Amino acid sequence: MVNVLLTLNVLTAAALGYILVRHEKLRSNVIFHGVGLVVAGGLYALMLTWSAATEDGTGWVSPALLVRALVGAVLYLPFLIFLVVIYIRELGSVADGGIETTRMKLEDAAQASRFGHNNRAVKILRGVLDADPDNIEARVILAQIQLKRGHYMDAVGSYRLAMSATQDDAKIAELVFKNAVILNEHLGEAKAACRELDILRQRMPDTPEAKKAQEWIVRIMDEDARDG
Repeated sequence: MVNVLLTLNVLTAAALGYILVRHEKLRSNVIFHGVGLVVAGGLYALMLTWSAATEDGTGWVSPALLVRALVGAVLYLPFLIFLVVIYIRELGSVADGGIETTRMKLEDAAQASRFGHNNRAVKILRGVLDADPDNIEARVILAQIQLKRGHYMDAVGSYRLAMSATQDDAKIAELVFKNAVILNEHLGEAKAACRELDILRQRMPDTPEAKKAQEWIVRIMDEDARDG
């Protein structure tokens, strides 16, 4: 009986291999994957169980059982590797699809904003941010819309949230300067603008961004002193 089961495993593995090589449509069928796993796993487990039941009871695993286990594993290995590869690719496709969907939503929001459909754009962006609160591009587009609407503190808050979601110093510097302009020119908060710039200066000392931040601080403070 053990030899019969071994033969059935060999034939099953051969059939699975033949389908993988010769039948493109069938090999991509989820039902085939499931049936193949159930049949192969069942026959393999039955063979090992029957082999173990015929052992001599000494407690030692016989070389014959080890050989059958190894042969079965080798026989089904191509099928298992195929399943692993195909489903890893499928997961990658799903992830890429999600990224592509988000990209399309962001482009849609940006276009809606350009044509003055800000409510629609904000609705799209809120949906993106509900799914991914750290989406920097969505935060930036939202801040731009808030700025156009005159919601200056909301724009500052959106830029700050975008900053907190990235470790890219160049991006952080860009957003800090945007906030400094809003705080100084739109809100008249010169000191707050300087504090924003000083954080950048301390974060990135001895960099062109730090030098630019220092120059802005000096200019803003001079303008504020003249206006005062």
